[in-house]
Amino acid sequence: MKSYSITDLWCFIEEKTDDDLLFESEAFFETGNGHLKQQANFEEFYSGKTVRGSFVEGIDYEDPNLQKAWKEPFNPDLKQIINSPDWTPVIVRLNDEVLDLKTWEIINYKRTFNMHEACIERTFEAISPKAHHISVTIKRILCLAEPEIAAISYCVKSLNFEGRISFMPLVQGNLQNEPGLANELQWNVLQTRTLQETAHLWIQIKHIKFQTATAIAYNFYKNNEQLNLIPTKIEKEKTAGFSIGTDVRTGDTLCLNKFIAVVTSAQYPSLEITEKACSKASEAKAKGWNRLYDEHRTTWEQKWFYTDFQDGDYSEKSHLKKYKYFRDIFTK
Repeated sequence: MKSYSITDLWCFIEEKTDDDLLFESEAFFETGNGHLKQQANFEEFYSGKTVRGSFVEGIDYEDPNLQKAWKEPFNPDLKQIINSPDWTPVIVRLNDEVLDLKTWEIINYKRTFNMHEACIERTFEAISPKAHHISVTIKRILCLAEPEIAAISYCVKSLNFEGRISFMPLVQGNLQNEPGLANELQWNVLQTRTLQETAHLWIQIKHIKFQTATAIAYNFYKNNEQLNLIPTKIEKEKTAGFSIGTDVRTGDTLCLNKFIAVVTSAQYPSLEITEKACSKASEAKAKGWNRLYDEHRTTWEQKWFYTDFQDGDYSEKSHLKKYKYFRDIFTK
């Protein structure tokens, strides 16, 4: 069983990676906002053991394997939430080297779950097999102010590398479920498309007409200055996105802010959901990371303020009680 430290009463912190216990960490740091739920998978490529999990409210199915995994008698009301397309990937390359926490040397790794702001943050330094040294900071939110929106800020600083750093923000459809459960995809891809500003994946759940559309957009910065570069479009059967990058010298910092919108046919007519998803992703991009984060943080802080817990009780026990209470909300 993995342990997580509490350096202050708002934050749970993990200070090292462990391939054998990574699934436990992915589950522990998972987040949600009532519409979306996401396991805490690494955004960058990872060649070790990982089970990526991306879920949308209301999409589930009856699965006899679930009863088997939980060692319970068959219950037709026991359902498994369907693993939907994964909107988290941000693949990072230094020239021809792909950042991989399994094979690169990792220094000063830390993952923080900030309960007060409902944000997951990871920081670490990484040294590649070719001795290229970078510093990385990633933040992820599932917006409480706009539950159809999520956002990722992925920043890389060169500590000794001179060359091209590129990012690939993607939405991917090749996913597996949790070990022991059904691994057959429970949906069909209706459309994969990458335009100049947005990319999206449109799917339909098998045997029913329920559909979802996941769209992504991004902003790209070098040393806090926005770059308007023409990306390479990525459009495959179950993958859509972009590849974009630029040259750096030691001390330069690149940041890619990725904006995600997930909408369903329960909210909009089926023939409109790709347009709605792309429009919402573009609107999030126009707002930018800082404004989205401020709106999300303000909404979440209001939940803390108006929740009826004992006034003046700042003990660790009280905060853990609040943590459990909000985690039930935050990951539902």
